[in-house]
Amino acid sequence: MIYFLYGENSYQALRKIREFKSAFSKKSADFLIEEFDGEFSAPGPAEFHSVLGQINFFSKIRLVIFRNILESNPKIFEILKESGVFLKNSNDIFVFWEKDLTKHKEVLSFFKKFAEKTQEVKTLGPKELDAWLSKKAQSSEIQLSKEEREVMIEEAGEGAEWALENELEKVALGAPAGKKSLASSKSDFKSPKKSDFFPASDFKEGASPFSFIEKMFTPTPNLLVWGFSPRALLALKEMSLIGIEPQKFIYAFLWKLKQKKMADAYLKGILAESQMRRDPKNSEEHLERFIFSLKA
Repeated sequence: MIYFLYGENSYQALRKIREFKSAFSKKSADFLIEEFDGEFSAPGPAEFHSVLGQINFFSKIRLVIFRNILESNPKIFEILKESGVFLKNSNDIFVFWEKDLTKHKEVLSFFKKFAEKTQEVKTLGPKELDAWLSKKAQSSEIQLSKEEREVMIEEAGEGAEWALENELEKVALGAPAGKKSLASSKSDFKSPKKSDFFPASDFKEGASPFSFIEKMFTPTPNLLVWGFSPRALLALKEMSLIGIEPQKFIYAFLWKLKQKKMADAYLKGILAESQMRRDPKNSEEHLERFIFSLKA
């Protein structure tokens, strides 16, 4: 069975992929999840062909996720076209996400023919972003006026949902929502009580990793190492306790490292992400070793 996502909205695409993984793990007790990312470690044609037809003796069903792999090698799509009928009738579930189809006009036609469902993950416009931000703020028990939301959306720029989610996490911790934001100064603005660390019970399923990432970069006098707070590992443990998936964390963390131009740490993060994807059962251990390596 095939599902296909296409479009440049990485936030929405990764959210849908998380939904696939969550539904899949609840539906089947005996399962295997495999992930391949074309931006970091794209499979070659031989490996791709092998993965499609792989038989696993330790699990009844597989969920195989491919993110942006078609750019890496044109032969991959040729193999995919030859495997359309096989994949459509397979008991395994194959999820593909491609950001850009401008160079691959045949791709959409292929997936519309063979996929169970295709869905475009569009970049949200101002009205859609406002509705998304309003709903997200309410779920976090944060009250924002229309004017406050407009300021936050204006500041967010490209990759708006990631940036806005980050801002909401900061507001939840008691920080201003942005340089121009009115959220911190208005008397009717309400946010959850600020504390050094939120207890695990205060978080809901699907919580964002950004508040924990901010703690990792919070300076502590005389103790700052590699740009990280020594509380980094404590934040990591709390993140684990509230159920944030390590894979979700590593993508947000890589984004932050890239933003701060920490090239060495970013390279280590890419390698850690690859290990986590290939060994998902031990992803927390791989993530912890990665954090330790940054403090070495």
